[in-house]
Amino acid sequence: MSRKSLAASAGGATAAFYAALGAFVFFTTFSIAGTQTALGAAILLYAVFALRGRLPAPRRTPLDAPVLLFALVSLAAALFSDEPVESLRGLKNLLLVAAVYLVAFGVATRTAGRRLFAVLLVSGAASSLFGVAVFLLGRGEGTLGRTPGTFSTAMTFGGITLVLSSLFAAVALGAGVGKRTRAAALFASAASLAALFFSFTRSSWLGMVAALAVVLAILRRRLLVPFAAALVLFAVLLPARYRERVESIWNPSYRTNVQRIELARGGWSIFKEHPVLGVGTRDLAGLYREHMPPGAVHVHGHLHNVFLQIAVQTGVVGLAAFLYLLVSFVVLVAGNLKLDLPPPERAFAAGSLAALAGFVVNGLFEWNFGDAEVVTMIYVVVGANAALRRMRLQ
Repeated sequence: MSRKSLAASAGGATAAFYAALGAFVFFTTFSIAGTQTALGAAILLYAVFALRGRLPAPRRTPLDAPVLLFALVSLAAALFSDEPVESLRGLKNLLLVAAVYLVAFGVATRTAGRRLFAVLLVSGAASSLFGVAVFLLGRGEGTLGRTPGTFSTAMTFGGITLVLSSLFAAVALGAGVGKRTRAAALFASAASLAALFFSFTRSSWLGMVAALAVVLAILRRRLLVPFAAALVLFAVLLPARYRERVESIWNPSYRTNVQRIELARGGWSIFKEHPVLGVGTRDLAGLYREHMPPGAVHVHGHLHNVFLQIAVQTGVVGLAAFLYLLVSFVVLVAGNLKLDLPPPERAFAAGSLAALAGFVVNGLFEWNFGDAEVVTMIYVVVGANAALRRMRLQ
């Protein structure tokens, strides 16, 4: 085969792979079915073409040890559970970590990375605008009309728009970012912030406050005080029914706050009986029913807190492994801020750190690590940062 034929073949392979990878990134803001279908196709194409030498082969990353440790501990917790079959089924979300490596190794050039970010800008803005339209047309959930966007719940949509707005706001505020990129990011961040607000997901609101504070602390520190003042003014000027939603965040007698306190007490009771490897990665409704505190009425299958949920399911060993994993994500992303990255990539890294901060705050009140849509988005962000690190250090 001639050199031209080989080049054309390699180019076709790359085009097919990037089409699948682009579809995967696009669907992360719209559909879990589309996301996982495109993810599977992209992984298959990458494996085939990497084995044939048409795409770069995978290499070791700083994430390998924490990912493997958390997976092994989760597997051990499932195998030693009283319900091993159900617990093994509950491990399926671990497979989504493949998205980290797909993006980390699949994004081979800066141009490819920027094109994928453009895809995310378009899909994120479109998904956010759809969510806003759902609210404005009165088709949301409950008395407030909470918008779920294209997802099954407003909480999932809130988690997605939290990550999106963190990234988009950072690129919009980053120094040295091109005018067109800044304008597109500014529009997308406005759309995603509006969609996040109309989801009325309080935990995502809190996560967004933390995320924007991180963005400003890294990129525009002088705006931190005006940001805090604007938040207070915004809350004060809200219509009464929306202001009540904000005020309910710190009201311990608010019904869902009461339920979360009950869940924490019941979860702690379960943990004390299974402190080492937990009860397995299973639905907790049955166990919670047996450990409900006096007066509790509502039964839940999870505990609305990432750290308590993981402690109950995988014990103190699993919680330590999860913290190791989470810290490895933060160290990777924060490390990129110390590299000599071009302005758009540095802004993206700042937004990524903000997204992780928001995800953690959100996770204090939601089981967002168990939400396939939200955790897939986090894995894409982490994988993109692994790709940035690899390209810069090569």
